[in-house]
Amino acid sequence: MGRKIVCLCNLIEEKEIVSVLNKGVESTSQVQQFTGAGRSCGRCLPEIDELVVVYKKKKPKDLQKKLDFGF
Repeated sequence: MGRKIVCLCNLIEEKEIVSVLNKGVESTSQVQQFTGAGRSCGRCLPEIDELVVVYKKKKPKDLQKKLDFGF
């Protein structure tokens, strides 16, 4: 599998974005802050948005929140 560069301006690879998502980053703006991706021309922002959305869908739910009955 080859390297996939998401942000050409800053040479940020998809694996770097996934890595910060795995560490708790939850938004495109946080991805920008921690990786530098999307901070130059912004052309890659839609792809970063999509990576964040896909990651959130695959991320396991917090069991504590699942069991919260609102008491």
